[in-house]
Amino acid sequence: MKKMLLGLFAMATLGLASCGETLLTPEQVQAEITKGIDAGKAAIVTEESAACDASFTARVDEQVAAKKAEMDAMKAAEMEAMKAAPKKK
Repeated sequence: MKKMLLGLFAMATLGLASCGETLLTPEQVQAEITKGIDAGKAAIVTEESAACDASFTARVDEQVAAKKAEMDAMKAAEMEAMKAAPKKK
């Protein structure tokens, strides 16, 4: 059984090599794995950075809008106070 499996594996290996496929060395395999992991990390970092930036921008915009509304309310109250106060002549 072992001989048959080894024979099939050898034939498959020779078959791949004979049709232009090159087999990778363990170092090449590790380099390809590392390259894939690094590419995946870069994609995750980019995606998380974009999400963080969008979240930050939304929070800042929300706080700016709240402060503008607060200022507008203060200005309106001040204008009402000025209208209600008697004018000096």
